[in-house]
Amino acid sequence: MTNKAQLLFDKANAGKYAIGAFNSASLETIKAITNAAKKLSSPVLIEASPGEVQYVGIKQLVRLVRTYEEELQIPIILNLDHGTDVDVLKKGIDEGFDYVHFDGGKLGFDENVKLAREVVEYAHKRGVMVEGEMDHIEGSSADHTAENTSQYAKSELFTKPEKAKEFAEATGVDVFASFIGNLHGIYANQKHLDLERLHEIKSLLPHTYLSLHGGSGIFDEDVTEAIKLGIIKVNVNSEMRIAFKMTLQEVINSSNEIAVYKFMEKPIAAVQKVVEYKIKLFGSSGRI
Repeated sequence: MTNKAQLLFDKANAGKYAIGAFNSASLETIKAITNAAKKLSSPVLIEASPGEVQYVGIKQLVRLVRTYEEELQIPIILNLDHGTDVDVLKKGIDEGFDYVHFDGGKLGFDENVKLAREVVEYAHKRGVMVEGEMDHIEGSSADHTAENTSQYAKSELFTKPEKAKEFAEATGVDVFASFIGNLHGIYANQKHLDLERLHEIKSLLPHTYLSLHGGSGIFDEDVTEAIKLGIIKVNVNSEMRIAFKMTLQEVINSSNEIAVYKFMEKPIAAVQKVVEYKIKLFGSSGRI
C-alpha cells in the first residue's frame, strides 16, 4: 500500500524531520494551519477528533480541507484522530480521509488488537493508513491549569517496548503512538520524554512509523531529540486552542465589532503563529 501519507512519511523519515498534525474544528483553524503551511512550504496533517468531526460535519470537513489543499497547492494528510468507534472510522475512510487513528488505549489488549486489525484490513483495502495505540495517553486540552504532571506521568504506565512490538505485529498498524511521558494538554511543568524508552521502541519496530501525541508543552529539546530517534508525526492541539481563545477574548473585550469575519483576523493570526513555530521546530519547513 502506497498513498500520499506514506510517501510524505517516507520522505520525513529519510530527512529526519516530523510533520505536524494540527487539530481543527472550524474554518478559522483550517485557515491558520493552511496559511502557515503555505508560507513555510511545509506538508501538514489536519486532524479532527470524533467530536470535532461531528461539530463540523464529516463531508463538510473533507471538502473544505480538499479545497484549501487544491487552491494552495500544499500536501495535506487528513486524519480522523482518536477514533474509538470502528464504524465512525470506516465512514471517515469512505468519505475521503487519508489516515485514521484507532484509539483502543482503554480496551484490554486482546480486544484492542482485534478491533485495530479490523480497521487496518478495511483501511488498507482502500489505500488508507492506520495509527494505533495500546496505552491510554492521559490528560486533555482542558488540563492546562494543572499544577504538575505527576498524577499522570508515572513511568510504570509508559509503553512497554516488547508489548508495543507484539501489538504492531498483531495488528499491522502503519503508525504506532507510544506513551513515554507525553500528555494531552498543557501543564504548569513542561514535560520531559523518556527518550531511552523511545529508542528501544524504535529498535523493535524498525518498519513502523512512530507518532508523538501531546505535542503541546513538551520541552523543545525533547521534541527534537524524539524526532532524531524516529518520530515522524507530532500532534499539536492545546497550544492552538489556548491561542485562539485568549486572543478572541481580548478582541471581543476591546471592540464593539459584531461582524464575525472582522474580529477573527487576530485569532487566526495567533493560531498561525503557533503552527509556524511548530513547523520550524519539527524541521518540515521547506520540504514541499
